[in-house]
Amino acid sequence: MIQDPLLVFAYLAALVALVFQVARWPALRPLFDRLPALVWTYFLPMLSTTAGILPAESPVYRAIARYLLPASLSLLLLSSELKAIARLGRTALVVMTVGMAGIMLGGVAGFLVLRPWLPPDAWKAVGALVATWIGGSANLVAVANALELAPELQGVLIIVDTVVAYTWMGFLISFAARQEAFDRWNQADRGAVEGVGQRLASVGDKQTRPATVADMTLMVGLAVVLTAACLKIGSLLPPVGQVLNAFSWAIILLTTAALLLSLTPLARLEQAGASTLGYAGFYLLLASVGAQGDLRKVVSHPQFILLGVIVIAVHAALLFAALRLLRAPLFFAGAASQACVGGYSSAPLVAAIYHPAMAPVGLLLAVLGNVVGTYLGLFVAQVLSGLGT
Repeated sequence: MIQDPLLVFAYLAALVALVFQVARWPALRPLFDRLPALVWTYFLPMLSTTAGILPAESPVYRAIARYLLPASLSLLLLSSELKAIARLGRTALVVMTVGMAGIMLGGVAGFLVLRPWLPPDAWKAVGALVATWIGGSANLVAVANALELAPELQGVLIIVDTVVAYTWMGFLISFAARQEAFDRWNQADRGAVEGVGQRLASVGDKQTRPATVADMTLMVGLAVVLTAACLKIGSLLPPVGQVLNAFSWAIILLTTAALLLSLTPLARLEQAGASTLGYAGFYLLLASVGAQGDLRKVVSHPQFILLGVIVIAVHAALLFAALRLLRAPLFFAGAASQACVGGYSSAPLVAAIYHPAMAPVGLLLAVLGNVVGTYLGLFVAQVLSGLGT
């Protein structure tokens, strides 16, 4: 078994690099379409620990969670397009808000229904699931680490996210073929979709440039300074309940600071790949979480699949109710729902299936979910923490 912290870190870094290199092979691309790199990055280190290659406990894991998580988040959020989100219009934002509320209420409902069969700290898992189905995988890891959720339950959530979320995406894609009939029945104004597209005509045209040494040093320096400052300030703030501890405060402060910086010229660092560097750190963090898990414990919680189904059912019911009340086209539900449950990677694709020119709408709604996912996940965990005792 590898015990040296430096070798443990090297093994995890090599494993993450291997996953992304193999994912580029054309012959294996269909496999990675069904089981994305997120799954492999988590479960291969877990299998390594189960096989006795990696230790279940190492100071490397704690250091990565404490320092790499906030640093990666700061770079991921730096590219948030808050001004473009504001141009989405009332209908898109209202439907997205309803979709997020549906995820939150579904999490609470699922927890209450299944509480006798859930583990004692399931309220933490529900908070993390809400965070990822409003935002994305980075939100899941941020909330899970802030709440000190057991690594095996994080693995359970990844399974739920893969099985339930991809099944729901299949339904959303199938609904696209029936959108004209639905819109006629709903007496929806399909011109509203064209109006959003005209307002966002320039969103998809992102400028990129090769990263320079000056760019990279600025990204690293910014991430390190924000991490250090927020960890220090968070340690000075008082704990609130079972959710807002020193590290939770640090994550909230860092998220807020990064969003404010996204309104400054520093947001142009995205042209040089700020979020790409952030995702590299995030996947290394995910690998360290997987290395602490026990595969037998991960597969011993099938009730979480049912929890995920309940969350999606409540989410879908509220979305369709909102469409009916607003007389809004089905496109808005498809784009908002996939932005919540699918995130950056698939929301633009599903939006484009509904309307070829509407990929930027799906992308921006996913950005909005990513912006608020951590806040709302922690909020739901705070609400459920009292019910879980």
